[in-house]
Amino acid sequence: MAHQVAVIWEGPVLFTRLFEECGHTCELVTPHLLAAPFFKRRFHGVVIPAGFAAPGHTSILAALRAISPRIKRFVSEGGTVLAFGAGTDMSHAYDWLPVPITYRYGFAKMQLAINEGHTSASILEDGADEVSIDGILDNITGISDGQVILEAPSGPVMVQITYGSGRIIIASLHEYPSHRFVREFCAGGGEGLL
Repeated sequence: MAHQVAVIWEGPVLFTRLFEECGHTCELVTPHLLAAPFFKRRFHGVVIPAGFAAPGHTSILAALRAISPRIKRFVSEGGTVLAFGAGTDMSHAYDWLPVPITYRYGFAKMQLAINEGHTSASILEDGADEVSIDGILDNITGISDGQVILEAPSGPVMVQITYGSGRIIIASLHEYPSHRFVREFCAGGGEGLL
């Protein structure tokens, strides 16, 4: 079954091809479209690519902050948000989410501890030895329904948080997710109105 996925970005990105190859129907949602009062769509998943907070790169962050109540409703209703690394030195880059996550920016390539029992651990390709990350996620311990999926020696790099009927997945990986993960990331979940 194809799932309806929104990719939030300013223009077409190759990243959408990966989701389409894995059986999802993708819709590019630009910041201008998000700001339009008539824009309301039901999606199973919302994807925010890496680098969304980099000011010289994109203006996505301002749009995400402006629609934070809609994102909260979307997840509460059963949708899945998949956000990648912010890509800039901004600790509050995830303040548009309904959970308190802070971010420590920094590129590195390293081995990660993997929560093997969690289905979202499939984000890494089998046999991946070292992976690139662009930051560490903090404050996860204060979230009752949060789980660390991948962890660097200095802290979490991927977390999954249950919120209402949906979930939030944040991964500061600076690599493409595996096909298996993409196929399954919003399977079995609900949908929400964005």
